[in-house]
Amino acid sequence: MKRFFKGLGIFIALIGIGVVSAFTVIALLLRQEEVRVPDLTGRDIVSVIELVTQQGLQLKVDRREPHPAMPRDTVISQTPAPGSGIKKGRQVRVIVSQGPSELLSPKVAGENFRKADILIRQAGFVPGDLSRVYSDTVERDTVIAQYPQAGSQLEKGGTISMLVSSGRKPELFVMPRLTGIKAAEALRIVDRMGLQHRVVTQAAADRPPGAERTVISQKPGAGSPVSSDATVEIVVSR
Repeated sequence: MKRFFKGLGIFIALIGIGVVSAFTVIALLLRQEEVRVPDLTGRDIVSVIELVTQQGLQLKVDRREPHPAMPRDTVISQTPAPGSGIKKGRQVRVIVSQGPSELLSPKVAGENFRKADILIRQAGFVPGDLSRVYSDTVERDTVIAQYPQAGSQLEKGGTISMLVSSGRKPELFVMPRLTGIKAAEALRIVDRMGLQHRVVTQAAADRPPGAERTVISQKPGAGSPVSSDATVEIVVSR
């Protein structure tokens, strides 16, 4: 009987040792399967795939989205966070950058600058600097050139500048003296020069007899440069 109990005790002890050993092995195996999640943010997707695979993990791209600072195909964020413990074979989810949100600038050269302004805004951009220059070939108020050029990649909200035609450069004349001559003669001179005119009648207190309808002042003054599209103001006595 003693021999039976002694054998039973040995058997139970062996079972206990086996159970403890099994738990120890399982704990070691579980510990070996857990790895630390590396920091993937800012890395390009190719190197991320290699790094995750080396760690025995799987990579899942949740989505791609525009980012103003992160270059295209780099990781913006990740789950789990860097340094987290995770078992081998589990997934690491990432959000990948599409780069800055870029659009193509519309073609506005050749359009009236008011229409070009509307086209720029409709495309998601902002009209930038507007410069004017005389042109013998491009009609007045037409866009001669734009920057950036049509089809260029431009971030949404970017500016597009325009160079606009002012039409042909007007001729310049030297303004003749009109004061002291009759209004009718002054108007003939202005008409021969191809200028516009505006007549203002004004009472002259110290005018000599017979000086009615005589030019008493003018704008621009005599000797001034005047362009062909200018308007001459003639002040006439009454």
